[in-house]
Amino acid sequence: MPDDVPSRVAEWKYLPAWQVENWPDQLAALTGGRTREQARQIRRIFEHRLRLVRELHGAGVRLAAGTDTGTGYLVPGFALHDELALLVAAGLTPAEALRAATRDAARSLGLPTIGTVARGQAADLLVLDADPLHDIRNTRRIHGVVVDGRWIPPEERRRLLAAVEAAAAQTPPPQQGATMTGCGCGGHP
Repeated sequence: MPDDVPSRVAEWKYLPAWQVENWPDQLAALTGGRTREQARQIRRIFEHRLRLVRELHGAGVRLAAGTDTGTGYLVPGFALHDELALLVAAGLTPAEALRAATRDAARSLGLPTIGTVARGQAADLLVLDADPLHDIRNTRRIHGVVVDGRWIPPEERRRLLAAVEAAAAQTPPPQQGATMTGCGCGGHP
């Protein structure tokens, strides 16, 4: 829905400008010409999907969080925080939403989880400045990260993000005729 388009411009700097600049056209192609009734129907579909997630979870279905890559207005990695908030809005507790993004996502992909990691394997860990069990939005309050057993303190994390920003700024658009999705479907949204 155009009124729900994320506007986290601060995160968009981690993607090439040409990609971000295409989002309004993609959105217009998807939503242009909708009547008010169609917009209300889409809102009802969204509410239905939240109820469906709640019911699936209540029935014991394993939910795995993981955002789409290449979807307009979603920045990989950052968008996961929004997905966690949506899971909580659907009725999961913050702890259940976190499990959907960690243990359950790993299980769905056949990856090792805590308790099944072999001795000597390094684990990844996110260190936060606030408790996400009190407010799931606190997952955005990242202090530092442990990746492959190596501590990445705040200043190094900032340097790494700056390098991603610089690389995005230098990434040229795809060659003429290439698709944004790689699906061979002509590059349509």
